[in-house]
Amino acid sequence: MIPTLGSLAPNLPLAVTAVVWLMLVELAKTVRWWSLIGAGRPRFAACLRALVAGQVTNQLSPLRAGDAVRIGLFVAQGGGLVSGTAAMAAAKTMDAICLTTIGALVAGSAALGQSRLALAGAALVIAACAWLVLAGDRVRGPIGVLERLPGVRKLRLASLIDVGQALRQPRVLGAVLATTAMVWACGMAANWAVLAAVGIAPTVDLAARMIVLGYLVGVLPAPPVRLGVVEAGVAAALTSGGVPLADAVAAGIVFHACQLVELGVLVVASLALVRRSKLAS
Repeated sequence: MIPTLGSLAPNLPLAVTAVVWLMLVELAKTVRWWSLIGAGRPRFAACLRALVAGQVTNQLSPLRAGDAVRIGLFVAQGGGLVSGTAAMAAAKTMDAICLTTIGALVAGSAALGQSRLALAGAALVIAACAWLVLAGDRVRGPIGVLERLPGVRKLRLASLIDVGQALRQPRVLGAVLATTAMVWACGMAANWAVLAAVGIAPTVDLAARMIVLGYLVGVLPAPPVRLGVVEAGVAAALTSGGVPLADAVAAGIVFHACQLVELGVLVVASLALVRRSKLAS
């Protein structure tokens, strides 16, 4: 059954609420990344601009090249290649663990079996971060020797120690844990608002299904603006939870529209912040 025009006219206040929750997800991701970078971190506006540029790239390109664009712009604005990449890897590890946990709650133990590779990678990153936290000062000397080599000097390997030292600070660790919780709580809240906006009775189960399928279809090749892929992912998630197909498709369309509006607002906000920081300096 194809959704009617009436079903595609969502409750506007609830749709706006979903946009706000989605914006908070990206802002929390930026704060977490910025906190993990350590002492050599650039201004927050530079991190926000790099993250938003990566998200725009993921929306427009068939393959997810957003991470490369994100790090490239981050470095172009004065950030360290190694510290930015390490902080991003640590943040993605936390998200992988959260996603696997939610998937296991929704789909049962089968989700854990399908995510063994992701969990193994997450364990390696966690071990590396723990090693940097505990042994950062002891590896400063060997890293300094490596940085004397011409080809290695540009990598700024010493910035890895900044990431480890940042995690030693209770304030930074607390910020990282709080923003990770905020990322997933706001994501659930955005899905809840979308469901309510199209007249579907929201439940934690349906919101969680949207998150899990949303991340899974996010890695697939897609046409520009990921047209059809996001909608299909949301529809599959909701129909698996017993939602009629017409309502599920309507929710997918509204959710994707909210994503695009949120991204547009963040693009304007990030450019305004960068312009303001330039004027201030």
